[in-house]
Amino acid sequence: MGAAMNSRSLLLAFALIAGGLATAQTGIQQGEYFWDTDPGNGNGSPLVAVDGTFGQALEQVLAETGTLPTPGAHVLYLRVQDDDGGWGPAFSTVIEVLQGSLLLPDIQVSQGEYFWDTDPGEGNGSTMLAFDGNYDSALETVRLESSTLPAPGTHTLGLRVLDVNGNWGPVFRVVTEVLPGSITFPAIHVSAAEYWADSDPGEGAGTPMLAADGNFDSAVEVFRGGGIPVPVIAGTQVLWMRAQDDDGGWGPPFGVVVNIDTTVTGTVAVPELARDPVRIGPNPALASEGITILLEEAADFRVRVLDVRGRVLVDKQLPAATRTHLPLDGFAAGTYPVGILLDDRQWWFPVVVR
Repeated sequence: MGAAMNSRSLLLAFALIAGGLATAQTGIQQGEYFWDTDPGNGNGSPLVAVDGTFGQALEQVLAETGTLPTPGAHVLYLRVQDDDGGWGPAFSTVIEVLQGSLLLPDIQVSQGEYFWDTDPGEGNGSTMLAFDGNYDSALETVRLESSTLPAPGTHTLGLRVLDVNGNWGPVFRVVTEVLPGSITFPAIHVSAAEYWADSDPGEGAGTPMLAADGNFDSAVEVFRGGGIPVPVIAGTQVLWMRAQDDDGGWGPPFGVVVNIDTTVTGTVAVPELARDPVRIGPNPALASEGITILLEEAADFRVRVLDVRGRVLVDKQLPAATRTHLPLDGFAAGTYPVGILLDDRQWWFPVVVR
């Protein structure tokens, strides 16, 4: 049985089991793949866990290669290693590599929509917003907001996207439980963040991270680390991060697989991040108090505020100032994309209104 492959990335949704059935708690430590000829355990190309870390007995993995075999039928092998260091048997499947497989089409997402429970038809759902304020990539991080959620209880959330050729993709559905009071927003701020490699040292015992803007004072923060956590061990490791709110509660850790190369000579400096020339606060904000827009240098600018359907609620050209107050009287509780347009540049902020 053959399968045609026309991309250099394979998303493998197989159930990869390492070790025997007698193992009560089996976690996958790493995975590898190879074409046609077995190079030996541990010598294949590494597989990447889709969720950033190998931590389950069943993993969804991604195999990537910039150099595919020659066009024709080939055998793709995969195997994984368990927590005890034992390699499982190799799983194989026949793949047909087509001529021009490395030529990737220029695919872009142009629009996204979502709906609750009942499909209203393509193009009739509620608009999803691109997290960066613009649909211009093949992969987009999207967010959906709603000031009016369904009644408390279990509902099905449907999502789909439109490509630049006007074609709607299939609907992705997920069961979501709407809790009472879901549209109320607590005053949450990030107060600290930390990171570590591999083994969790315990909450508060990791290496501190710094807020990119120099101050932890928002619900959404961009932060950065410094040196590589010691001890520095060459090879594939999991880099973990977590943040603390201003009530002292630590959130769940987020992990990503990194490859540390200790053969690099000299000093590898971490560049200083430039201070964002545009800031907005407070966030979350009260509708009765509005928000303040801060510019590093006074200049004429335009401000736009959108609703959950992408409709423009505010569109004003404002005079040059370093500090401008924007009233939000009458705004319902929810999250609003606020855009600051300055010459040919623009910045978008998700502002939570309580």
